[in-house]
Order: sequence, then structure tokens, then C-alpha cells
Amino acid sequence: MNKTRPHDTAKDNVQNPLSLTNVNSPKALVSLLDNIQGLPTERPSLFLDIERINKANITFLCLFIPLKQIIYRIKIDGDRSMDLTTTNASGESLKSILESESIPKVVFDVRTLSNTMFRLHNISLDGIRDLQLMELASRDAIQSKKYVAGLAKCVEQDLPKSNEARKRWLDTTNVNEYRTFNAIGHAPRWSMKRVELFPALWGAYYARLRRPAQAFWLAQSEWEAKTRVAASKYPRFNLDDKGNALGPEVWYDQEQREYAMENWNRDLSMGIKIGE
Repeated sequence: MNKTRPHDTAKDNVQNPLSLTNVNSPKALVSLLDNIQGLPTERPSLFLDIERINKANITFLCLFIPLKQIIYRIKIDGDRSMDLTTTNASGESLKSILESESIPKVVFDVRTLSNTMFRLHNISLDGIRDLQLMELASRDAIQSKKYVAGLAKCVEQDLPKSNEARKRWLDTTNVNEYRTFNAIGHAPRWSMKRVELFPALWGAYYARLRRPAQAFWLAQSEWEAKTRVAASKYPRFNLDDKGNALGPEVWYDQEQREYAMENWNRDLSMGIKIGE
């Protein structure tokens, strides 16, 4: 593995520096797989994002493991891209991990990642927790669930100003980056990876959705993540479609929402009775 310059931690009160590791050989990929093995699955341990360098036509998968304070950067397109079916001694591959329903993985708007992984590597993602859908689902009853929020809005409204990742994302202090920062409104990709923000966002949204009264919306967010994955694999799927700004229709159409809630409550009641 080729370790590049360290970043500051993405989580508050964690002293170990965060490292960025380029996975550029089968041996490095096997080492990554060994590092994933044994991670907790009761809560997500893996946070994923796509990084594209358009001028070079190169695509990377960024995989963040907060418990180990490592971001792995894996080339998945272009020359010398990695074979994601490579296995370790336990027979695990990155493909099998990404396709596992029992290993939760956190993404912001899974459609880009899903479309890319299926198109390039025939990988069908599963076990996805989509932060964009979780934010939408966690809005209270008086807020509209028709339009999804972008990452910048989620960071500004849902992460406290004391969060270290938020501060680095929005308030860069590197004078060499002022011009880029002012143009895009946040720290550039070579200074900070978006995926560093994902653990804190997941914590914020899960705290809202884990309440018993929100069980329907937690289940809906996971179900609609599966729907997004399925839709993104169609040949005619368009990542730039204006309709992608809409949330699931069943969430904002009152009639559909009420019908879905009735079915949810009925199924829940029947499950309780069967278990008695």
C-alpha cells in the first residue's frame, strides 16, 4: 500500500490522524480486505464515495473505515484499475462485500456509485444506507419530503459547527486553496474527501430515525435505497435527469403515503400476533 499525507480526523475527540491509502496492487487490495474482516456490522463500519478526475478520465472508489481512521482510494476505471473479485485467504472480495446485504455501507446518493460499480464491474450494491434518503425521511411532519437536499445543505444544517470535518469542509485555512475554495464553496478534493463527513451525518440522521415513532421512515429509507440501486442499473438511467432531485413519490404523495403506512402497520401487527 502507498500511504500519502495524513488528514486530520473526521470524528470529534479522536486523536489518531486520518490516513489516505492508495490501493494500487493485488497485495494492497488483499490487505484492505483483511482490515475489513471482523469489523462490527450492528452499525455501519464502511463509508463509500466516488471520486472522479474528469480530465484524466479516472475514477476511484473511496472507502472510509472510521474505526481504523483510514480512507482507502481504489482505482476502478482506466488503465491499471483494480480487479474487485480478488479474494483474501478467507475468500472475501470487495465485490462480495459491496453486494452483501448483511454488511451495512453508507453512501450519499447511492445512484452514482451504484451506476458506476454495475457498469464497470457488474457489482450490484446491497446493504446500503443512503444519507440523502435518511435526511429526507428524518424531516418532521410539517416539512416537505418532495425534494432531496444536496450534501452542502446537509452539512450546513445538520452538523454542529464544532464538528472537525465540517469546519475543514467549510472553513479552510490553507491560503493556497482560497481561490478554489471560493469557487466551489468547500475544501477541494485534494485537501479533503467528502466521505470524511459521512459518519457524522449518519449519526445525526440515525438518531432521529431510530426512535420507535420513526420506525416506518427508517424502513422506508432502507427500502428506497434498494429502489435507487435497481433503477441506476438500467441502461437508460441518466445521472443528470432533473427528476433525480425528487424524493420517492410515495413519501410526498399523501394518498400513497397513507396507503404505505397502513400496510406497514398491518404487517407489523400481524408479525406481532404471529410471534405471540
